[in-house]
Amino acid sequence: MKIERIYAVYFSPTHGTQKYVEGIARRLGETFAVIDLTRPENRKKEYQFTDRDLVLAGAPVYAGRLPRVPEELFTNLRGDHTPCVCMVSYGNRDYDDALLEEKELLESRGFAGIGAAAWIAPHTFSDRIAKGRPDSEDEKKMDQFAGMLKKLLEEADWQNFSKTLRVKGNHPYKAVKSQSFFPAAGEGCTGCGTCASVCPVGAIDPAHPRDEDTALCIDCFACVKNCSAHARNAGGPAYEALVDRLEKGMGLTELRREPEFMTAEE
Repeated sequence: MKIERIYAVYFSPTHGTQKYVEGIARRLGETFAVIDLTRPENRKKEYQFTDRDLVLAGAPVYAGRLPRVPEELFTNLRGDHTPCVCMVSYGNRDYDDALLEEKELLESRGFAGIGAAAWIAPHTFSDRIAKGRPDSEDEKKMDQFAGMLKKLLEEADWQNFSKTLRVKGNHPYKAVKSQSFFPAAGEGCTGCGTCASVCPVGAIDPAHPRDEDTALCIDCFACVKNCSAHARNAGGPAYEALVDRLEKGMGLTELRREPEFMTAEE
């Protein structure tokens, strides 16, 4: 059955996931629609898809799981034998159970998982880990994965799709851990409000951007990455110890992980 519409659907506070999802979308079709779930208002809308749509879904990996947002990611999407490609991006450590979690969530909502990928993007907490990803080698991998998807899309009858998508992951999923540090405004804060406008969970008061609700904060660091005054950051012993463990203890600044991708099989 011919695909008539392609949708790039993603949660991507610092744009790493966005680059990969839109990169695959461009390789599969001349045009595609974007549903940016980073914006809270879009997570409150309901989206319905048919078997003539192709949904490319993506999210970053936070501590081995999908991001925990007030409106659970992807639960506002409903498919009807809709082919779907599940993607995550992670900061060079591991994607643990996040890809399995995404696949199972979407398949439970009427989507047919036809492909999956785990990509590498700069780490949220360190600019030195996976710096510059995606790079030219990642672009080649995107070409390869898109070619695999095109072949599958040419063959499939979505109403009677019987192939199974198998991805890495465990049951139960990795336990969600809360962080003990959060970004905060420093003395250089100009009060411009950019941080509040990019926060995906409304944790920063637009009228008082120095104020932050840490109960809502998911440590995505969108506020840090978008602060033109470089006045927002996390700090303290817990944050510094984690960054040191990632960079030096685990050697993630020198290690290069490669993308993993697969398509559904009999």
